[in-house]
Amino acid sequence: MLRLVLAALCLVFMTAHVSARDGGNGPFDATADARADLDAALAAATENGNRVLLVFGANWCHDSHGLADHFAQGDLEEIIADQYELVLVDVGWRHRNLDIARDYGVPTIYGTPTVFVIDPELGLLNPDTMHSWHTAYSRPHDDVVRYFRLMAFTIPGGGVVENTQTYAALVEDIEDWEHREGTRLSEAYVRLQDWRATLDEDFASAGQDTDAARRVEFYRSVEAAIDRHRGRMREDRNALFSDAREAVRDALFELGSDLTPELAAELDAARPDIRLEFPDYSGVRFPWEEDGWAL
Repeated sequence: MLRLVLAALCLVFMTAHVSARDGGNGPFDATADARADLDAALAAATENGNRVLLVFGANWCHDSHGLADHFAQGDLEEIIADQYELVLVDVGWRHRNLDIARDYGVPTIYGTPTVFVIDPELGLLNPDTMHSWHTAYSRPHDDVVRYFRLMAFTIPGGGVVENTQTYAALVEDIEDWEHREGTRLSEAYVRLQDWRATLDEDFASAGQDTDAARRVEFYRSVEAAIDRHRGRMREDRNALFSDAREAVRDALFELGSDLTPELAAELDAARPDIRLEFPDYSGVRFPWEEDGWAL
């Protein structure tokens, strides 16, 4: 059955006409009960010994189409059918169904598609790479197959650096930062769509009405600023995790040349004072954060 579904997804993606306003036709169903679909997939995964492949995407998204094209190719189609329960979740314009992502400690969706690999017992398995699929269309197919074959069986753990209490404390700091800033970003996309819903007449008459054109241009400038901020946040998040690993690795090498569990225990006992430099977004202000803003 899943093979038929995947084949249908590919056909839909290749023939769908994508509308700039409503997201177009495709397999990401805005009316679906995404939470019920996920609950059913988790139950099936528990029964079958599989994992859940939870894809947050949108029908307007080029890379969501690209990922579905990968899924529909025979080698990856077989892996997904045998090892995963597939759930497609529509995020609209990054403002819909984000509560499901938050259930797994992920405050925002930086790009589409975003892919969660979930084990019913172990939880989210790929927090470091779940945000990397915004380039799915251009990724080599062999790399995509290798990733999902590996994630079907991988057990979380990491190396010596990742298993230190020192690194775990830094990760907790990063997650606190991302929860705060990611929640603000997600709220910005919700506000943006609420605002857009009031501008249909302005968009229709912008070519003839100077005031309407001015309102539309302001909306577009805010939308572009939020998109730039989203891209910067994704880059900053990746850099923070990289900085954390590098700082802990350097601290370990100051104690010895071999990265062993014993050296990690020595580092943790020393309680090194390692601090990350977090980005300052105080200069990034959205209109609704200013006094007197109203739709």
